[in-house]
Amino acid sequence: MSTLRVYIAPETFLPLVGGSEKQAFLQSKYLRAQGIEATIITMHFQTACPAYEIVEGVPVLRVAGRILAWHERLPGNVRRLCYLLALFVLGWQLWRYRHEYDILHVFQFSLFTLPALAVCRLAHKPLIVAMRCDSPQLQGNQRAHSWADLDGLARLGRSALHLINCQLRLAQACIVILNTHMSESLSRYGLDGATIRLIPNGVDTTSFSVYAESAEQALTVVCVARFRHQKGLDVLLCAWRLLVEQLPEARLVLVGDGPLLASLQKLTVDLGITASVEFAGLCSDVARQYQRGRVAVLPSRWEGMPNALLEAMACGRACVATRVSGSEDLLHQGERGLLVEPEDRDGLASALWLLLTEPELALRCGQAARQHIEQQYAFERIMDRHIELYRELLQRCGYSEQVEIGAAGIN
Repeated sequence: MSTLRVYIAPETFLPLVGGSEKQAFLQSKYLRAQGIEATIITMHFQTACPAYEIVEGVPVLRVAGRILAWHERLPGNVRRLCYLLALFVLGWQLWRYRHEYDILHVFQFSLFTLPALAVCRLAHKPLIVAMRCDSPQLQGNQRAHSWADLDGLARLGRSALHLINCQLRLAQACIVILNTHMSESLSRYGLDGATIRLIPNGVDTTSFSVYAESAEQALTVVCVARFRHQKGLDVLLCAWRLLVEQLPEARLVLVGDGPLLASLQKLTVDLGITASVEFAGLCSDVARQYQRGRVAVLPSRWEGMPNALLEAMACGRACVATRVSGSEDLLHQGERGLLVEPEDRDGLASALWLLLTEPELALRCGQAARQHIEQQYAFERIMDRHIELYRELLQRCGYSEQVEIGAAGIN
């Protein structure tokens, strides 16, 4: 009997830092600790990184580096063609290494998924597709460039979506969704032919734990986010200007980096709030950043299951977030935090003001948030559900007698 081998495939990986990269790495480390041979296979966008390395015990394969080295320097249509060629190389590598894994676990439902789907159909391998970020709700014919899953697939047209759905059904694939709204998105795009399983992100409740509040924290708000349009940091800064008019002692700490850093810094200057806003940059110890504030905020325009919100809640912080999928699942109005509508700067300012000026309310929200995380989102609980899914898929494909599910003791 052989040990279970899982290839986990995020489109991008460290040193790029985001929710998908973080979860893929944490899950891989956990699986290997349980005796399951987890390997990361990803695209070689960061060509300064080696094509193969071991990161904290996790083997990492990066493919198509020679093609993607020129990717960002090319004009639009040529760049897209270059990316499609890189996907072909990814598919070839997955086929080439098909005897090295028992399950393929893809961390995005986009064009990146298609090579994995083709290989698993031909090689009769179990396929899990983890949908990471829900599509924003758009009105009429509006379309925004988004990092959301399904966005690229939708551009292929209805006929292509129908074909993909048929292949998912024939492959007996499983789509893992992070929140309840994602199943509606799959139905809307006609991609509900696979088995659908709700397994949210998890958080390490030991690394992210509750700390006592200091005097400095009382009027400080912390926001941990990638600086891009999805996260709504421009709305937060506009709301912050309204807040400091009423509460000039308040301080906002922005933790992260991204393509909008320069424009957000300029907006801070234009709004006249530079004295009350700190750009802390990327930080390896995010939990320590949450210790700096009483309140955490995430003003996203859309989400999947935001790690930043999970981590803030695990730290016992009162949270303000927008009413979008993922964040809405985590917070209940007035119970575990406050929800406001996306783009609502007035509502965001009012919610932040309330938690900063009502310490007992902030304490109750933070305590309820921590309790909820411990009960529903502790990383070990979430990973046990993934391992159980692996066992189920192996049984479905008739592999359960040949493959041992590591040391996790799943029977």
